[in-house]
Amino acid sequence: MSDDLSSCNPTFWTPLSSSFGDILVLWEGQESPRLCRIYLPHEGAGQLDRARVDFPDMELWRTNAAPPPLIESVAGLLQLILAGRPVQLPFPLIEESLKHLGIFQRKVLTLEATIPFGHICTYRQLARACGKPLAFRAVAHALSHNPLPLLIPCHRVIASNGELAGYQGGTTMKRHLLEREGVPFSASAVDLQRAKLWAFPS
Repeated sequence: MSDDLSSCNPTFWTPLSSSFGDILVLWEGQESPRLCRIYLPHEGAGQLDRARVDFPDMELWRTNAAPPPLIESVAGLLQLILAGRPVQLPFPLIEESLKHLGIFQRKVLTLEATIPFGHICTYRQLARACGKPLAFRAVAHALSHNPLPLLIPCHRVIASNGELAGYQGGTTMKRHLLEREGVPFSASAVDLQRAKLWAFPS
């Protein structure tokens, strides 16, 4: 089992339809659910097999009942984000879901979640904001293992030359999300001359 996810066992999952394929939302518990993971489809491929490796005891939420209200609210936020609408991120929920991660990854993801709608930053800028200016590759690795993509909008972090670099849902999805937020492009890269670059508070 990867990423020390045993604390989320057993879990429930439900699919959320998108133009890129089903997004899987996983959570633990029924009365007081705890959001565990969000899996994005990658270039049309589902993430169910990966989810089953990470959460071998997960159960499909019964289709004849609505998910817990917290999970319904998360699904609503994800739909708004996919549609390119600004949302108020639920930081207490996010912090609770990141507790099992290491200190550095939690810091990267928590800082990244503060990048506003329509803004971008680079991996190097985020590394500097974390107090480790040379750790931009470690930052990229931390973002590639973001357990809550979309909700923690790691699509807003790009390479220093404007290229999209990687994304759990693929670069086509990353570009779609950025364009929906009004981020300008020139060919296959973000137009850094016109984009809104986020400066983290010192």
